[in-house]
Amino acid sequence: MLLLRALTDLASSHPQVQGPLPAPRAAWELLIRAERRSPSSVEQLLLHPQVGVWLSRCLRRLRGVEGETADEVPLWLETGYLHTVAASAALLAGIDFRIAIGVRDGGVMLPALGFIELAGCDSPVAEISADSAGGRAVRAGSHTAPLPSDLTRDAKGWHPLRRLYGRHPAHPCSPYLDDLDPYRDFLRPTAPARLSEPEAWRWQEHFDSAWALVAGQSNVDPAGVADCLISVVPVRYPARAEPFSASSPEAYGCVLLNSPTDSATLAASLIHEAQHVKLSALLDLVPLIREGMEEIHYAPWRVDPRPLRGMLHGVYAFLGVTAFWQVHRHAGEDETTPSADFEFALRRAQTARGLRTLRAHAELTALGDRFLRGIEDRLAEWLTEAVPEGALRAAEDLNLDHWLLYRLHHLSVDPVRAGEWARAWRLGRPAPDTLPATALRVSRTVVAARSPLIRLRLRDPAGFALLREKPEERPFDGMDAPLKADLDWADGDAAAALDGYRDLLAAHPDDLPAWSGLALTLPAGPAREALRGCPEVVLAVHRALRDPSLGGPDPVALAHWIGTRR
Repeated sequence: MLLLRALTDLASSHPQVQGPLPAPRAAWELLIRAERRSPSSVEQLLLHPQVGVWLSRCLRRLRGVEGETADEVPLWLETGYLHTVAASAALLAGIDFRIAIGVRDGGVMLPALGFIELAGCDSPVAEISADSAGGRAVRAGSHTAPLPSDLTRDAKGWHPLRRLYGRHPAHPCSPYLDDLDPYRDFLRPTAPARLSEPEAWRWQEHFDSAWALVAGQSNVDPAGVADCLISVVPVRYPARAEPFSASSPEAYGCVLLNSPTDSATLAASLIHEAQHVKLSALLDLVPLIREGMEEIHYAPWRVDPRPLRGMLHGVYAFLGVTAFWQVHRHAGEDETTPSADFEFALRRAQTARGLRTLRAHAELTALGDRFLRGIEDRLAEWLTEAVPEGALRAAEDLNLDHWLLYRLHHLSVDPVRAGEWARAWRLGRPAPDTLPATALRVSRTVVAARSPLIRLRLRDPAGFALLREKPEERPFDGMDAPLKADLDWADGDAAAALDGYRDLLAAHPDDLPAWSGLALTLPAGPAREALRGCPEVVLAVHRALRDPSLGGPDPVALAHWIGTRR
């Protein structure tokens, strides 16, 4: 409500807001009328996630904080979303009204209700009205589009927001399936992209199955998760190394998700994002960290360094994910158990490492300390739980792979010291005793394809075997066909994978995933010790030794030389 009042005041005096719509005050007064009739209707609109996204984004534009882009909608139209919020509230409250609203993307979006098409309309403004006789319509120029009496059902030109239904007798859950609102994707405004009926039905099938897993949890409160899920937004972002999901403090209850692949993964994603939503709400109420909120550190679930606030979010989110997999892996022995064992082992280790970082670097408030102690108590017993060797080894290898790639991308070695080491190599001397200093330098990251391959092998052995036969296939959205060396590694053939990574580095000596793969597949000895203990040093010295025409030294020989230092 504070943001809404601030926006109304700012927009009323902002020169760029002047447009064909009435002043924001008209929308504000309609909201007041709707609230007098039905306070719950206005509360529903204000708590709708997309309204939060729009408010925050629009305020940033009004204050000049967010830069303009070429495809930006006019400021008067973006501010005019307020008028559609007021119209939705008035419709929900059942009052008579009439107000002008902006036309966008070929129609009008009524937040939390649906989208009305105005095909062929070239007017930038429409008028929406309702009266006690039951007449409700949107008019724009010569177009008149009646609104149906039941706004939850499809009608000619009217597309209601669909809902997903998690049918459970004790813990039902029914978030919107939002493919319409321009602010549904809080990462960027997006035109409506209506799912086909078969696509919507697939989402419903996966959600219903996933919700049954969430509602059957003993580690996670399903009622709390349901309260945190107001809107599910289908997106098509490249999945890369992890299934894509996201949430934002500006969009309480909104979760962005790629199309689900299986029910258990979707259930884990729902819990993960609900944890973020809960913690965002808590951090709005009380501080948990005193100082250094923007200090950045390694996060075992992200390829980029994260601030301590982000670390806290990750620890709490992955505590929930660990809790889910801990129950799910004991739910019954079937073909999914190895995958659940792996996810449990992976997530508990990541959560524990994030906790150690917070304990070492975060200056906590008394409530923050209490919060972390609660997480530590929940995690402690799970850290001692036995996991089958194969799943445990896969989780340990992927966590090591992630750490090595982080170091190779973001740790920069003092070039003077790297040059000294290169001279020692050329002169046939032993490697210096003291490692050169490194500094954090955030850079663009390249994600390795190894974690999706491990997940495929554990979840779908037959599908992985087929991929081994036809590696040119692309089993992951947005990713290139997997490399033979990665397939060999995921299949447990370390010797073949080692040869493959050496060949890759001979052709592309700055292939960072290949350097990490080399560290994963080398047998025990000084070379492996160096590549696992200081990969950024081995890489920096190799770069210092490269000749434009002759290339560089054998990476394994160089790593062995560095690994034999005193």
